[in-house]
Amino acid sequence: MTYQWLGGATVVRLLNDLRCAELGEFGNIPIYDAPVLCNYKPVIGKAFALTGVVSGHPRVAEGREVITSQLFYLDEDRGLARTMNRWYRLCSSVRNQGH
Repeated sequence: MTYQWLGGATVVRLLNDLRCAELGEFGNIPIYDAPVLCNYKPVIGKAFALTGVVSGHPRVAEGREVITSQLFYLDEDRGLARTMNRWYRLCSSVRNQGH
């Protein structure tokens, strides 16, 4: 198994975002242009992650089903999730659809 180091800047952004979320300072978090993840549900693989249909992702085709990078923050009431690489705005979960 090969592991890829994402770089210190990725980890610093993650820690800063988690610190802001913990303090409730969501105005300091760049979520306005975050990709949207619909029909999401948690998955367990190498780490906890989410799977769902994405839109607005900078590197993934519109409407494609994805598995996110490792999940570090999930607030379904706010409709937000933070993975190792980015924030996601959540639009609906499979659980809330009765499946």
